[in-house]
Amino acid sequence: MNHMLIPRNCSMHAFFAFTSAGMTRLLCALFLCNATLALAQTPAPRDQPVEARHIGTVTIAMVLPREEQNIEEAFKAYLQHQGLSVHYIPIRFSGRAEDAGRLRQEVRDAHPDLIYSWGTPTTLALAGKVDGPAGDAIRDIPIVFTEVTDPVGAGLMRSLDHHESNVTGVSHVAPLPVQLNAIRSYRPFSRLGYLHNPAEPNSALVRAQLQQLAAQQKFEVESADIPLDARGEPDVQALPGLIRSMAERKVDFLYIGPSTLLAFTHRDLVTGAALQARLPTFCATESIVRRSGCMFGLFSNGANTGRYAAAKAMQILVQHIPAQRIPASTLQRFSLLINMRTAQGLDLYPPMLLLNIAEVIGLGPNPLRLGMAPR
Repeated sequence: MNHMLIPRNCSMHAFFAFTSAGMTRLLCALFLCNATLALAQTPAPRDQPVEARHIGTVTIAMVLPREEQNIEEAFKAYLQHQGLSVHYIPIRFSGRAEDAGRLRQEVRDAHPDLIYSWGTPTTLALAGKVDGPAGDAIRDIPIVFTEVTDPVGAGLMRSLDHHESNVTGVSHVAPLPVQLNAIRSYRPFSRLGYLHNPAEPNSALVRAQLQQLAAQQKFEVESADIPLDARGEPDVQALPGLIRSMAERKVDFLYIGPSTLLAFTHRDLVTGAALQARLPTFCATESIVRRSGCMFGLFSNGANTGRYAAAKAMQILVQHIPAQRIPASTLQRFSLLINMRTAQGLDLYPPMLLLNIAEVIGLGPNPLRLGMAPR
């Protein structure tokens, strides 16, 4: 995979005008500056204390709303490489708020030394909001999360550095201004489409941030709410129609943020509908580009995210540092991934300079001409 090294001499969140002559400068702005590489942030195997091999077997509850993927594989591989003996207990979360109590009890019954949690809804179901009533929320077992977009905005902690909670972890999403620069590096835009899921806490946060940046950067956000059924669940059958309406409203790109519903559970439905509507898609997470049909995206590599989360778990389990003293982090190195099969289907080819730094997948027949949606 190709990665762009972070330039050290740029100012934070620098922006550059989109011109052919200024394209290189714009690419510099895709990445946060004055930061170290993600792998440099993750302690190397030789830097970990030798005690890992002498503390006995620890128990980690792996709480996921899905099957394990490369993030979890990297998490486990890192701990194994450090010589830590781990008994893993897989626990599946339905994603429904009404099942949170049952989930907490199942986790407590497992008596884990540490909980690994994937995603905002799952982590909130376990720990609850830091300023909310404790109730039966898990506040006495350390929780290490991955793929929580905005832990402060979601209410999991008061700040990333001094959070005073039993929750820490790694966010995988590039800052939104950096994502917008990535979109501009492919093609200028004046209007972005956004599907808001009222059932996901992150969705309203991302929309508000997009709208704030739209006012600052002079573009429009066309937002559509996904309707809820009688149980309060999103009506996924409405998605194709909402996406067609976005195309009719002449949005330049459909922005798909870090939504479990859109970017994971129903990613094929979303990207297939966008392709049929000839609507370009930009995604903030990896799997919807790599395993479905999103046209391109910018994100932290999943394996790096898993390793970095594992390093935090080592601090808790081996060095006995309380989770309260371990800052939550966002990786500072991002991968640009282009799904050329989708780009071919839309006849929307990326600039050559992007191809020089991006990983390109899906070289093959045009999916629209074959009359099929991407798998």
